[in-house]
Amino acid sequence: MATQRQSSVISLIFIYCAISSTSSSQVGTNYGHSDEISNSDHNPSLCISDQYIMQSYFTTHTSLNDSEFENFLLLQQCSDKIDQNIVPAISSLLQHRRNITGEGSHRNLITSIKLLLQSESQFNELVIVERLPLGVFADPFELQSLQQRKVFSDVSVFGDTNLELPSFRSNRSVVEIHVDMSSRDYEHGEISLKLPLHARYQPLHDSGYSRVEFGEPDLFLCSSHLPNQGHEQRRCLVLSIGGLKTEAISVFWDIPAGIRDHTEYVSAFTFAAAVLSAFSILVVSVLSSKVESCKNSKQS
Repeated sequence: MATQRQSSVISLIFIYCAISSTSSSQVGTNYGHSDEISNSDHNPSLCISDQYIMQSYFTTHTSLNDSEFENFLLLQQCSDKIDQNIVPAISSLLQHRRNITGEGSHRNLITSIKLLLQSESQFNELVIVERLPLGVFADPFELQSLQQRKVFSDVSVFGDTNLELPSFRSNRSVVEIHVDMSSRDYEHGEISLKLPLHARYQPLHDSGYSRVEFGEPDLFLCSSHLPNQGHEQRRCLVLSIGGLKTEAISVFWDIPAGIRDHTEYVSAFTFAAAVLSAFSILVVSVLSSKVESCKNSKQS
């Protein structure tokens, strides 16, 4: 019993440290090596009752809050000690590239992950949780199309999925991506993901741009559903807890926004254009009615 309690305390400390620490990296969009994972005992396991980790979170929460999500992960720790015979030996975890590509209001968030597993096991699915910043969303229908084309083994969007709301009226959303580690596309332990994202209408800004910042993703190595007391549960090993935002590890997207000083000019121009359009429609209607009356008088 004492050994089990000690293991639980160590696991809780690991998750807390993963949440609080920052990974060493280069300035810009490239990541360096994270702390080497040499022993699977150091990876706490979570027991998730749903198909998606975020599905379990949003069962009890209405919106995404980083601190509440981190507390949720602490509460999801498995009560029973994991059988080390079924845990893969993880030699290293490397995120060596993370970047934003594209133009305009439609961009791609590219993440390359290199995960080296020394042995095979039932933990054969890498789960990437992208907690998107406010002002950016992923189109669920677009992601479903990518899933049908086998780009992802599974993907789902949680949180605010209303695509029409502007930034100041919307809430954050989360994308959970599942990648099959036994797939033929998984070569040399490297996985490259391209997540299409779209910008919402931004609030006015003096510079004409609104900057959104992407922190690190959350990474889990999950198994298939395991029976537990009559319920299906999914066990996931915590590889890293992201969400951190610093100059060294974040990527940025400067989204065009209206300039506050230009509002008076835009309002005046819009009003003038509306008046001119209404007057043009009135003139065309009057001329059209006169032409029609002239035709009728000639025919009579």
